[in-house]
Amino acid sequence: MQLPSIPTISLPFGLTENRKLRTLALICAVLVSANVLFSVFAAAPSAAGLKELESRSAELRKRNAEAMQFQKQKQDLAGMKTGIQTQKDMPLLVRDLVQTARRLNLRVGPINYDIPKPGSGGLAMLTFSFPAEGRYPDIKRFIYETETSPRLVGIQDVELAAEKGRVKLQVKLVTYIKSTEEKAQP
Repeated sequence: MQLPSIPTISLPFGLTENRKLRTLALICAVLVSANVLFSVFAAAPSAAGLKELESRSAELRKRNAEAMQFQKQKQDLAGMKTGIQTQKDMPLLVRDLVQTARRLNLRVGPINYDIPKPGSGGLAMLTFSFPAEGRYPDIKRFIYETETSPRLVGIQDVELAAEKGRVKLQVKLVTYIKSTEEKAQP
């Protein structure tokens, strides 16, 4: 039995005579084939996997950022809760506001506030009127300093009136105080 003959591959002119050149051509062909096989079986599937890993990584970064923001907000709220004044601290708040007004060359009238009724959550809202009189730039600065004060105090209403070249300010301020019922709890 005779085997069918394999036709011979005709090589370009320099490869038939030079053995080193044939070896080099064979090595290049093997490397090109290996490169094609690698790109088909390894690189292409890993590119799809890389996209999936990138999307998972982006999702995890987003969740981590949200968790970090939540922790920061939780700390801020805890700090705010400890910074809420009690009813005993009201004279100190009023004194600070009066000192700020006088430092800005404002004359301060009588300040009125009522003892609030306890609200839900252990907090009570306390509003009080704060009359002052002075130059407009000084009043404007007082309002700015009240708004940016580190104390928990807000401006609810502002009334301005001019009389004899002076500006009269009637501002209604609001703050929250801890109710006495919350202090009784441990």
